[in-house]
Amino acid sequence: MAINRVSPQAEKSTSTIEYTNVAEGEHEGRLVYVADLGLQERNFAGEEKPPAQQISLGIELVGQEQTLSDGGTLPRILWSKPFNIFQTMNERGNEYKYYKMFVPTARDGEVADWDSVLGMPVNVVVTHTKSGDRTYDNISSMSAIPTKYQSEVTAAATTEMAVGDAEDENNIATKAMFGLVKYLHEKRVNGKVTETSTPVTAKAVANAEFAEDIPF
Repeated sequence: MAINRVSPQAEKSTSTIEYTNVAEGEHEGRLVYVADLGLQERNFAGEEKPPAQQISLGIELVGQEQTLSDGGTLPRILWSKPFNIFQTMNERGNEYKYYKMFVPTARDGEVADWDSVLGMPVNVVVTHTKSGDRTYDNISSMSAIPTKYQSEVTAAATTEMAVGDAEDENNIATKAMFGLVKYLHEKRVNGKVTETSTPVTAKAVANAEFAEDIPF
């Protein structure tokens, strides 16, 4: 299903796991989810900008599944930093930069077809963020894997891949969200109305604030 562009993991396991961090450095991954975070508020240099739709890429670090208490395994998923998308790609925009990692021939002015690149490999660099006695894994950067080497990348353990729909709570990619991307999705400006005395707005927060949302 394509992203429904707007103008301006499966069910979580009940098993337990002791989370182990990924080593910092380069890792091979595959794109398994594209989360639609809906419209997000923007502010640049103190000036309010029209809301922009954002998405985030869910990357499975292949060959690094986590073992559950019941003996099963769970793919290790990390989310990219959310980025804005518009009706078409712009060579100065982040969507263009990310999409070209999977489709090197992509051009300015085209519409990114994220469905077509699900399952494709990508190289990611993982860094750690510390908060108190906790350490969190983050994708600091991503880069393309040359076509001639892509077949050598381990297959994804994720069997159901999906492109998200911000307004479909049963969408596979939506269910798989956690941490910052889940927070932003819930605070989207075109989301469900919440009764409150003050407006609920989106704001940038560190992934380190969401330990309870790690899906294990």
